Amino acid sequence: MNEQTVTRGEFEELRRRMDATEERLHNGDVALALLRQRLDQIDTKLGEMSQTLQELRMKPARRWDSISQQVLTWVVTALLAYIAVKIGLK
Repeated sequence: MNEQTVTRGEFEELRRRMDATEERLHNGDVALALLRQRLDQIDTKLGEMSQTLQELRMKPARRWDSISQQVLTWVVTALLAYIAVKIGLK
């Protein structure tokens, strides 16, 4: 069996590289956690904006419903008044 020996300097170099790799992995985990947090914030904000947009879309529809209801009320009132006059109610 062929054995290889590692000098103290090589060992220290390998340890330094391993520590640097661990630090990069840790920093990557921290960065990933921050990205996830930011994505959650963006998702929340997007939901709020979507809700606001939906409310703005409905505003003209509600206004139109109100106007058409008022017009219908006036038409029915005028029709009933006309019928009342025709049958002799004053």
